[in-house]
Amino acid sequence: MRIDSNDSIVEINFDCGPSPTIKRTDTGIMSHVRHEVISATVQRTSTGVVTVPPHMNSLAINTKGTLIIRPSGHGSLVLAPPRSITYVRNSRLIVQAARGEHHLHLISWENRVTPLLYAWMEERHRSRSTVANVRNVACKPIDPYFVVAVDRFEKALQGSNETMEPQMVSFLYDVISRLMVGQNEVQLAAVPADLPETILQLIDKVRKSPASAWPLKEAADMAGYSPFHFSRVFKSLVGYGFHEYVDRCRTECSVDMLVTTDNPVDLVASTCGFGTTQGLRESVKEYLGLVPSELRNVPDSMEFSE
Repeated sequence: MRIDSNDSIVEINFDCGPSPTIKRTDTGIMSHVRHEVISATVQRTSTGVVTVPPHMNSLAINTKGTLIIRPSGHGSLVLAPPRSITYVRNSRLIVQAARGEHHLHLISWENRVTPLLYAWMEERHRSRSTVANVRNVACKPIDPYFVVAVDRFEKALQGSNETMEPQMVSFLYDVISRLMVGQNEVQLAAVPADLPETILQLIDKVRKSPASAWPLKEAADMAGYSPFHFSRVFKSLVGYGFHEYVDRCRTECSVDMLVTTDNPVDLVASTCGFGTTQGLRESVKEYLGLVPSELRNVPDSMEFSE
């Protein structure tokens, strides 16, 4: 599907498979910041191109569906799972969309709208020694870093038209400055920050050693609960059961290795705690809508006929 654009619009050129259902809605409620809602039904994993012009910026708040992003020509893969935020400037991206439902908010604006942010970004780029070190794409999970910020964004959209745009610009300054500091992250096992200390200590141990067996009784002993009470407490506080949490940590470990290394899938599976490659495959597909080979099968370049 081709969505025509001018030099002030993020261009999307995408094949969503047979009989695609894709909708791109410009809300048209601000003068200097463009807010669009994009939804799609992807019947098979599909690859496309997204172009953010040199003078433009784009922020995607991804609420549903997984995207794999590769800056065209160079750069490592960036994984944008559900409930993540991705910032892009001055880039042509190869984007792979996992099968299933997709929904995101796309915010775009020119450099002149956020001059201090633009100057800060340029200064950071000048300090990099090579073009390969220039970072134009950044992604982090909403949970736990940006929950409050995204809530501000949603309230701004629902608030007065008179104050919406300055509130949106304030949101952009806050989020992008934090996105660009530190590395990209994939967080499939996010937890609330206000958990009891014993639960937080257990969670830290699981994240550091996902390949361990982690029997329920051992985890309950570490947290100071009986196994039955621990299961109820953990699910009520975290939002899913302890065994699912361990599985999410193992999947997160696996995804990171699949994206950043060339290690064989069976080695990735054993290193991250999956007994078989099939177990790894099923977990990655359950949480991301992809299979391991698709995480590595993103082309370096792509052209579409007009």
